[in-house]
Amino acid sequence: MEPLSPRPAGYTIEELSAIVGMSARNIRAHQTRGLVPPPVRHGRSAYYGPVHLRRLRRITTLQKQGFNLVSIAAMLEPATVDGGADRLGAAVDGVVRDQPSLARCLERHGVLGRDDAGRPAVVRRSVRRAVADLVGAGVPPVAALRFLGQFLDRVAPLADEQLTALRTQTGPASAAPRACLAELLVSAFRTTVENAAGLPEEEPGRRRPG
Repeated sequence: MEPLSPRPAGYTIEELSAIVGMSARNIRAHQTRGLVPPPVRHGRSAYYGPVHLRRLRRITTLQKQGFNLVSIAAMLEPATVDGGADRLGAAVDGVVRDQPSLARCLERHGVLGRDDAGRPAVVRRSVRRAVADLVGAGVPPVAALRFLGQFLDRVAPLADEQLTALRTQTGPASAAPRACLAELLVSAFRTTVENAAGLPEEEPGRRRPG
């Protein structure tokens, strides 16, 4: 299908879906996974542009070649909207300056540190990308960082408890298997969040049992 006539604001998700032959649900799922940048928002409406179109076509091509989404994510550069990373950097500076308790919280969880230039920064790449995408989608950066800190405080004790329980059930483990156990817990949590959000499975066309 040929692209619809472009407007200055870009395409709606319905128009983008028709152009690339992909459901709106899958487009949103790709955004959530960081494969596609969030749309540009004008008021209450969201619009997609040529960057989104090229990215989705690239994903579709790679899927047809047999690559799954994990492999595709490794091939593609992080998908962020221009300005999201800059706004996040400015917000981190503000948090360190004006909200030391939040800064200490993020530092305690290994999220906040200093970059190569010595500037305060979100040092975990996956977290930085996710927060920058939220900022690009219109979420205030300080609100995103505050939620992140609150969530980490709540989930850290549970993660320790569950990892200990899992290690007890599987017996003594070396460093490599411990990393695998941790990844199992991460995958389980990701699955529960995707289920709650109504996101599709990672690999299109594969059905859950039952």
